[in-house]
Amino acid sequence: MHLHSFVLKDVFRRKTKLVVAVLGVVVAAAAIVAVITTFSAATEGFHEATNKFGANIIVRPEIESIPLVDGYTSMGSLYAGNNYIEESDIPKIYTIKDNASLSVVAPRLYGIAELQGSSVVVMGVDPEQEMNLKPWWNIQGHWISSENTEQPEALVGSDIAIPLGLKEGSMITLSKDNISIDVQIAGVIESTGDNEDSYIVLPLATSQNLLSQEGKVSSLEVRALCTACPVEEMSRQIEGVLPGMEARAMSQIVQNEMAIVNHTKSSAMAVSIITLLVSTLTVASTMLASVNEKMKEIGIMRAIGASDTQVVSMLFFEGAIIGIVGGCIGFLIGTLVSFVTAPMLVSVIPDPMWNLLLQVVGICMLTGMIASLVPAKRALGIDPAEVLRSV
Repeated sequence: MHLHSFVLKDVFRRKTKLVVAVLGVVVAAAAIVAVITTFSAATEGFHEATNKFGANIIVRPEIESIPLVDGYTSMGSLYAGNNYIEESDIPKIYTIKDNASLSVVAPRLYGIAELQGSSVVVMGVDPEQEMNLKPWWNIQGHWISSENTEQPEALVGSDIAIPLGLKEGSMITLSKDNISIDVQIAGVIESTGDNEDSYIVLPLATSQNLLSQEGKVSSLEVRALCTACPVEEMSRQIEGVLPGMEARAMSQIVQNEMAIVNHTKSSAMAVSIITLLVSTLTVASTMLASVNEKMKEIGIMRAIGASDTQVVSMLFFEGAIIGIVGGCIGFLIGTLVSFVTAPMLVSVIPDPMWNLLLQVVGICMLTGMIASLVPAKRALGIDPAEVLRSV
């Protein structure tokens, strides 16, 4: 304990050199914290953004292609298979292993109906699930309701609404074979540049009635939470619980974007690690100069009975102090730097990652102790007898 008190007094007596050593650790710690905090926030922000892109797994009935050949001439292909998914099978998706990652499971039923003598595409949806899946839809009016009402409602795409002059409250009649349904327009979907611009969107039950497909859907659009979900593996799990269905992962864009983020993060982390190595050399150089200045003190200490272990522990303690102080200051500076750089680089505002504090301080403390190895070796090489002769 007496030796540790001696170290503390000596450290604060050499304030200038202490500042230089601590500053090296601060820069390295701040760089590491800023990189981890910034890119962790970027990853979370990216996942939140991708969750707004829509489905990343599409489930459809599996269709088998049978080639038609007449002698040596190809006559095309014949497609065989079930065209619909039983609505009663949809809950089976929630039995997969990674069901906690399922955010939205939106059933859809497609068909053709007649509107004022022309054919239009009808899409039946679960309004609540579809609203979560397509938050970017701008509706001039209001969303359709999933509740059974006396008057069925519909959303119409802009390519249909504009030519026919349809708006919220307008009435239309949809017919299919011998079935006709009077529908009130709940709202018009502003142009999305996608197929929905030419669709009429109905509640699922209404579309099943119109198309005479009660209890059936054409496909399922699934959004899996991408913060940890293996989308391809989830697709295989869905195919396992829904035999005869094809679950296709739509994650290539997400993977490419994440590859860029991870590559940038790796490059920045490499620079931070190099900075940490440089700070180790800075601390080692400062402490080595300190040992050279204290050769007489160390020699006298060894002459009066200080063991090698005590001398080494004294230097390790000094290195640990430099590391702890530098780590704490570096964590605070790195956190502040991330608050400034993250909005500019990745357009997110990060939260302080307090769980990194102990890890960063531990790494910096270890760095300071490793930097003490060379000065410790130098201190053990001091000959007490030679020092006493020079006093």
